[in-house]
Parts: sequence; C-alpha cells; structure tokens
Amino acid sequence: MFESIFNIYYTSLDAVFMPLITHMHPAIAILIIAFIVSLIINLATKLLVNQDRMAELKKEIQEFQVKAKKAAKDPELMKQLQEEQQKMMAMQMEMMKMSFKPMIYTWVPIIAIFAYLRHVYGFGGIVHQLNPTWNGVVVHLPLILSKILFVSIFHWLGGIFYHGGFGTVSNEALGWLGWYILCSMATSMILRKVMGIK
Repeated sequence: MFESIFNIYYTSLDAVFMPLITHMHPAIAILIIAFIVSLIINLATKLLVNQDRMAELKKEIQEFQVKAKKAAKDPELMKQLQEEQQKMMAMQMEMMKMSFKPMIYTWVPIIAIFAYLRHVYGFGGIVHQLNPTWNGVVVHLPLILSKILFVSIFHWLGGIFYHGGFGTVSNEALGWLGWYILCSMATSMILRKVMGIK
C-alpha cells in the first residue's frame, strides 16, 4: 500500500520537476528546488507569525541579556533581574510557540522533498540509473569554503549514519543532501531579508 502511495507521489513530482532535472546540472536543479521549498516555508512564517510581536519579543530579550551581562558584576542588580527573569522565560516560551506554528504546516513538505530528492539523486536513483558511472557528486567547493563549512566532518557523520551507496570522492565534494542544505540556508536567509521576516 505504502509503495503505491510513494509511486503516485514520485510520479506526480516527476511530472513537475523532471524537465528541470534532465535538462539542468544537478547543482542548478537542486538550487531551484531549495528556493521553492524556502519560499513556501518563509511564506508560511510570514502569514502565520505576528512579525511585529516577534520583533518586540526579540528586542526585549536582547535588552535583558545585556542587563544580565552587566549584573554578573553587580549583586544588587542581579537581585532585581531575578524578578524580570520570570517575565523573560514567559517571553521566550511565547517566541518558541510562534516559531513552532509554521513548522506544523511545513515539516511534511520538507520531509516529502527530501524523499523525492533521494529518489532522484540518491544511489540507484533516477540520475544514477540514467548515468551509472555518476559518482554522486553534485558540486565541488573551493578548498577554503569546504574547510569553513566543515565538509569533512559532515562526510564523517554521513559514514556513521549512512552505509552503502556513493563513497566520499573528496572533502571538497558535496552530494545532493549537502548541496541542498547549503542552498536552503542561503535562499532562506535572502528570502527572510526580502520578505521582512523577523
């Protein structure tokens, strides 16, 4: 039963994304897919979270943190801040609830897109079937960037949790998952600024 549901899901997304996947370099295709997913997530955040209230909460929490740093050297001020601490904890809880709200609606599409990308770019996936000599590398990063992003550590973690499939080609190489995460972070940051999300 689950297999037939997955097949319908994959076939539906193939109809949308396959022209993109077959005619573009994997790095560009994944960047576009990451942008679409980031747009959906940020739209949900923009519509479901009160941006003014979020900005107000962040400002008050930051002000309290500045006071708390100063109070570390002043026991009298520390006593005064203990009363404020309860209020700050309530604010942090409110902020957490507000941040969690869009996740309720977006976590299913995120998991679904990960499953689809694995179906396309994973070992034995569509791209690998079309080109059996493909080694799973989507992009080679410049050496300095791969060191800044700790790519070798992610490869090591991948070796622990993921067995079989494509091997590590080099510490500058990223597969579909690493490249998707990188693109997702970059596009999300840009969209948050453009959309004025606090």
